[in-house]
Amino acid sequence: MTTKNPQVIVTGASSGIGRATAIALAQAGYDVHLIGRNATRLAKVQQATTFAGVTSHRYQLELTDKAAVKTTFDQIVADFGPIAGLVNSAGIFLTTDVTDYNDPSWAQIMAVNFNGTLYPTLALLPHLYAQGKGSIVNVTSVDAFDGILDYDAYAASKGAVTSLTKTLAIEGAAHNVRLNAVVPGVTDTEMTHERIQANLAKYQAKVPLGRAAQAQEIAQPIVFLISEAASYITGQSLHVNGGWRLARGRKNP
Repeated sequence: MTTKNPQVIVTGASSGIGRATAIALAQAGYDVHLIGRNATRLAKVQQATTFAGVTSHRYQLELTDKAAVKTTFDQIVADFGPIAGLVNSAGIFLTTDVTDYNDPSWAQIMAVNFNGTLYPTLALLPHLYAQGKGSIVNVTSVDAFDGILDYDAYAASKGAVTSLTKTLAIEGAAHNVRLNAVVPGVTDTEMTHERIQANLAKYQAKVPLGRAAQAQEIAQPIVFLISEAASYITGQSLHVNGGWRLARGRKNP
């Protein structure tokens, strides 16, 4: 099937930043391919991303299943290619106990946050290389750069994605394929809302702009990096954090 609109695949599309990004891409004229685990939520996002001139497709998929990811991505390319880009937004946010050698959270977080980014990327890259063009945007976190108490595995997983982004950007450059990361700070989503509310005063003091981001504020920079407007940007980590990393020099109110 050949379509006139550029095609973008979005993982983690059923909620949070992934959902906001899918909607923003559709509003910008992209046909979107929604990947997630929750079929009910995906169906609602599909409704929100289907309107005159734009189509949306959904796929219930476990991103830790390497074979299933490749099969799904190969089929998307066969049915709708070429593909303009991929947004890797799937992730989980759990505490870890570094004193517990058998804490299962480490393996779970690395499987979803790192492998759940790696497998879609590896599945799509050969197709992007073949077409000689494409953009991949990975969603990481300020915690990859600064660390975070009690969420060690989460920070490590996002650090691994940051390094992967840079390395594959070097690989992809010869094929005109760009890879970048967007680095959110404190962002109010379904996954983080309860924690943000419990620590609201602390976050307001640490973020120079004085508030958490909304998911759509992260989505717009992602759309930019996917687009041809960012055609000379690759291997970068774009921090979208309200000035979080500047806060070391800010006096507490």
